[in-house]
Formats: sequence, structure tokens, C-alpha cells
Amino acid sequence: MNDTLNDLLNGLGSAAAYSVVGLLVLVAGFVAVDLATPGDLRKQIWTDRNRDLVAVLASGLAANTMTVVTAILTSDDDLGKGLIDAFGYGLLGVILIGVVFKVVDLLTPGDLGEMVAHDDHHPAVWITVVTHLAVGAVVAASIS
Repeated sequence: MNDTLNDLLNGLGSAAAYSVVGLLVLVAGFVAVDLATPGDLRKQIWTDRNRDLVAVLASGLAANTMTVVTAILTSDDDLGKGLIDAFGYGLLGVILIGVVFKVVDLLTPGDLGEMVAHDDHHPAVWITVVTHLAVGAVVAASIS
């Protein structure tokens, strides 16, 4: 019984530690979207109910979650190394999503941040959503 309780406590501690890492990566993803788009992202989503920005933020968070989950599933048995891997790959995903957003912005007419921030269902929103998910999938698939 004592081994079972120890295993449970160790598992709960690991889950809590990985949850903190996941939360930090999601916060970084939120900040990245907030910096890439004009205005206050929190107000635009929660007060103004801007559905276009909801799609952009949600896809970025989903992509970042794919990366962190894959890093956790493939992590080393050593908790410290696993946490570092999950955080590192998660942060890489956030950075790459930002880079791809900027590349798409440079390759297309207009200001991509402005386009996705208007709640007028601009097609650029869907391109942004797909690029977020694609980056998350590529980063997640690259984890071994």
C-alpha cells in the first residue's frame, strides 16, 4: 500500500509540474498573439467578443498544447529533463508560430495583425489558424 501511495504522490507531483510548464507555454502563446495584433487582446476577446481573434488565439493555444503534450509523452523518465524538454519545445513552438505569422505578413498585402483583429471574418484569419496548427503539428512531430 505504501508503494501505491508513493507512486500516486510522485505521479501527482509530476502532473502538477508539467501543468505549470504547460501553463507557462500557453501564457507565452497568449502574449505572442497579443503582441502581434493591435489593441488589448483580452478586451477584444472577452468584452468585444471578437470571433476572429478567438479563432487566431485558440489555434495558437491548440498548436502549443500539441507540442507540449507530445514533449511530455516522449519525455525521459527523469522529471527534470522532461520538464526542460516540454518547456523548450513549447517555447520553440511559440517562437515559430510568431515567425511564420511575420513571414505570412511580409508575403501578403496589408497588415496581417490588423486584418485578423477586425471582426469582419477576413479570409486571412483562416490562413492564420491553419498556419498555427501546421507549425504545432510540425514541431510536435519533430520531437523524438
